[in-house]
Amino acid sequence: MQISAVNPSFQGRRDRVDELINMDDDSIRRIAYLKTAQKANDKKHQKITNTLIAAAPIAAGLGAAVFSKGKPTKIFSKSVSGLAARLADGLKLGALWGVALGAVGLVGAAKNELSKASPEVRKFDREHPILSILTLLAAGFGAIALTGKAAGKLAGVEAPKFLQKATVKTARFLNTNKTIASVKNSVNNFASKVPSALKEAGATLLDWAPQILLLGGLFHSFGHSSAVNRDFNNNYVELKEKQLNLSKARQRELQLENDFFKQEEQNREDLALVKDPLRDLPDEVIEKINELPENDEVEDD
Repeated sequence: MQISAVNPSFQGRRDRVDELINMDDDSIRRIAYLKTAQKANDKKHQKITNTLIAAAPIAAGLGAAVFSKGKPTKIFSKSVSGLAARLADGLKLGALWGVALGAVGLVGAAKNELSKASPEVRKFDREHPILSILTLLAAGFGAIALTGKAAGKLAGVEAPKFLQKATVKTARFLNTNKTIASVKNSVNNFASKVPSALKEAGATLLDWAPQILLLGGLFHSFGHSSAVNRDFNNNYVELKEKQLNLSKARQRELQLENDFFKQEEQNREDLALVKDPLRDLPDEVIEKINELPENDEVEDD
């Protein structure tokens, strides 16, 4: 919902009742939007959504590292194995998820900018929200596909020499460090004591963690948007009802003033005189008055 200006006239003051009653529908919507925005706390909910979505690549990388068998794999043009291979698999998958989500984010940002600039797009989003979301998701999947192709081509490019040397040193350190080996053995011993059913449940949860986090972020965003729209509609209906009630109250007020005014005999006589100003004049005088020319008539020379 895009609001370019806000009419500040809705103050509820006695001297502006008629202005409130005559306020157009667009101004009522702007005021309803302002009232909704004060309670929406969009920044907080946007942070929650971003955190859940940003955690998806991390979960994907962690899952790849855990489920990897440590078979030799290439990273930065160097083949590594063992624990280094596990971490390399996790790093590559996590990076791929991150780039893919970044591509989807760019598609969404472009869609938002288009919505700001085009009233037709905003109208389409309001009238067909599900179709709008599906269109955005389709564009996002297209961006992910392009990202996958780009990642495949990038993997064939030889990395700079300093990255290759750093990769070799890091892999050697990970695979030979005694402290890391001790931690790894402790984890393996603990895992061997965990019941198989619990390990399978944990493995399934870890395997689906990226998708769960991603869907959680999307559902949180959709849920917040729906709540904001409901609040806006409630505020709009409330303001329209208040406007209607003010109009009825104003009519009753004018009627009461009119009835009170007529209670005085002199006032009644004045009203009668205004309605028929010539009633007490003789017929001859009325005829002469009717023969007088109108003020806007001009005699020809």
